[in-house]
Amino acid sequence: MPEPTLKRTVTVANRAGLHARAAVMVVTEARKFDARVVITKRLHEVEATDILQLMSLGAAQGEQLSLEGSGNEAQAAVDALEQLFLRKFDED
Repeated sequence: MPEPTLKRTVTVANRAGLHARAAVMVVTEARKFDARVVITKRLHEVEATDILQLMSLGAAQGEQLSLEGSGNEAQAAVDALEQLFLRKFDED
């Protein structure tokens, strides 16, 4: 039986977008959990634990991304990543 997935939409609110420092924060947070989190921008889907893939999204301020988590700690992982976006990666 496939694992259920948890989906959430977030908006990139910080001025610099999902730049290197913000992407490192996402990767660091995502690696804390026993979960797989995929971040999607339109049709471009990347692993939340891969810095190069995250940077390839080129997500700018105002763009919406989808977080999709699966695994034992999917809820906690998606919640934690959503908080990073809501806090604007502590930049503003």
